[in-house]
Amino acid sequence: MRAIQSVSKLKLLEIMNRLDFFAEFSNDERRLLLEDKLRLYSCKQGRPITQQGETDTSLYLLLSGYARVEKDGQELGTLRSGEIIGEGSFVTRQPRSASVIASVDCIVFRIDNPGLRTLGAAIREKVKDAIIRGMAKRIVHLNERLELTRV
Repeated sequence: MRAIQSVSKLKLLEIMNRLDFFAEFSNDERRLLLEDKLRLYSCKQGRPITQQGETDTSLYLLLSGYARVEKDGQELGTLRSGEIIGEGSFVTRQPRSASVIASVDCIVFRIDNPGLRTLGAAIREKVKDAIIRGMAKRIVHLNERLELTRV
């Protein structure tokens, strides 16, 4: 992945305003995150955003594109814009349980645990709440998929 430096803060705020992940954040809190906590990256088609077994515990938020989730070489699903990547490792600080490969060129936000720890308690709690909401949505989606395969 390659860091993107050339996007204006105003454009990034516009992007954040459209994402469910940041729905509970005030404009000031979003600006604070953009100051030095969130980093913007591009990932080319076919390249990994995360790799199974790696110890990086960063959390990614898919801003554009879509990516496939693979475990032991088997495709498990697809992630789309607005979805989180790597939340399991971010929360547990354990190695990645699956790889996420860009299906098309993607752009992601990245936040790491050290960055999260430097945030104030209120923003830190909102980030954690957004992760929980994202994980809950994923569980509901997976349960629906399981139900469809049983029918």
